Amino acid sequence: MSKEWFKRAYVCTRPFMLMIFLQTSYAVNGLVVKSALNKGLNHYTFAVYRNAVAALFFGPFAFFLERKVRPKMTISIFLKILLMGLLEPVIDQNLYFAGMKLTTATFAAAMCNIVPAITFVMAWILRYFFWLSTCFVALYKTSVYLYSVTARDGIYVY
Repeated sequence: MSKEWFKRAYVCTRPFMLMIFLQTSYAVNGLVVKSALNKGLNHYTFAVYRNAVAALFFGPFAFFLERKVRPKMTISIFLKILLMGLLEPVIDQNLYFAGMKLTTATFAAAMCNIVPAITFVMAWILRYFFWLSTCFVALYKTSVYLYSVTARDGIYVY
C-alpha cells in the first residue's frame, strides 16, 4: 500500500467521515443536554445561554466577513429576520429541550431525524387542501356564472 492509495482513500471517504463525526457530535450534544436537564437546569435558561454563546461566537465573523455584502435594512427584511429569530431559537429550541426533559435523549434524537419526513407529509397534505380549495372556488364561480346566464335568459332549472 503506497502513500497515493492512502491519499485517494482519504479523499474518497472524507465526506463519510465528516458525516459520522457530525452525527457523533449530535449524539454527544444530546447526552450532555439531557444530563444538564436532569440535574435541574431550566430549558428556557439553557436556550438563552446557547443562543448567547452562538451570537458571541458567530457575531464577529458576520460583522467582518459580510460587512460589504449585506443588503440595505428595509422593513420587509427586518420583519423576516424578526420572524425567523422568533421561530428558530425561541420556539424550536424550547420545544426541543422541553421534550428532551420529559422524554429520553434517544427519543429526542429520533424526532429530530423524522422532522424532514413530517414536513414533507404536511406539505403534501396542505398542497392537497390548497388544490381542493381551488377546485371548490372554481366550481363555485362556474355555478354562479351558469346561474347568472340561466337567470338572464329566463331559464330556471329546479
